[in-house]
Amino acid sequence: MGQRHPGSQGHLKKPLKGLLLKKHLFLLILISLCCSFLLYSESSRPGLKVAAVQLHIDEDLYSSVESFRRRISELIAECRQFEPDLIIFPEYTSVFIALIPYSRIIKKAANIAEAWEMIKKQEPLLKSYSDLFLFNSGLVERVIYSVFADLAAEHGVNIIGGSYFAWKKTGENDVTLRNRAFLFDDKGRLIYVQDKVFLTRFEREIIGISPGSMENALPFSINQKRIVLSICRDTFMSDWEEHFAGSDLWLDIKANGTKYTPEEAASFMRALPARIGPAGVGAGITTVLTGEFLDLFWEGESSLAIAEDGRVKLSERAKSASEEEILFLTID
Repeated sequence: MGQRHPGSQGHLKKPLKGLLLKKHLFLLILISLCCSFLLYSESSRPGLKVAAVQLHIDEDLYSSVESFRRRISELIAECRQFEPDLIIFPEYTSVFIALIPYSRIIKKAANIAEAWEMIKKQEPLLKSYSDLFLFNSGLVERVIYSVFADLAAEHGVNIIGGSYFAWKKTGENDVTLRNRAFLFDDKGRLIYVQDKVFLTRFEREIIGISPGSMENALPFSINQKRIVLSICRDTFMSDWEEHFAGSDLWLDIKANGTKYTPEEAASFMRALPARIGPAGVGAGITTVLTGEFLDLFWEGESSLAIAEDGRVKLSERAKSASEEEILFLTID
């Protein structure tokens, strides 16, 4: 009664072995498909083409709305030859739109102080530089939309139009000035604004600008790239490293109001190139204002910094610290 047929044990194991082999084969195929999908997803992730405009400004650029629109339109048309996904203008690009109504005064004045005295005679209600920029903030925003938003939609490209001095309501009857960067998407919609946090003495004490908040500085996405932005002096502060950690691209828009000496060039290396490595950000683009407006002037070199293998290097940089130039860059 308890005997087994000599072949019964082998007969039962054959289908079990076949089933295990099929399971192993299925798992191997599944793992292979998952790996292939991940590799395809990474390799098919689109690159980001960026045109960084090292703008050169002067009084003529802000002599009229038409003059400003014409020059910006020419620069964007030049950028479009590269078919960029994003065009970047530097800090302060749109600030002096506020002085277009006083272009005749600006032409006569030798410096900012003299121009200010002449403007106050024309506008007796203005008591401070802050009043001046608040008074004309509506004009500035209308021009920004009519220039940058329209050109973004016309060319189907995202545009950061630098920064301007924007009004912000802080109470029922109180408003403040902010140094505000802005981004229009490729349909001409305003999709992001950011206020400078760490202000210069010029901005804080002379113009009367109030700081923004780091908590309001958020990443935005173009072509599946996580992009973050800091405004000039902000970038020198290591506080941003944790805040922007793990982003794909970090943008720094600058208006460096001093001569670009070797010492100043070294200080540029302590800004964005010093931030992206510790933050785990793959690349950083610095876009710099050049030129002069009355007795104010700006110099600096725009550049692309790449972080890899624990080191940061400048892979592209402007040829001049004082001339207009466009850097055409691709971020993989």
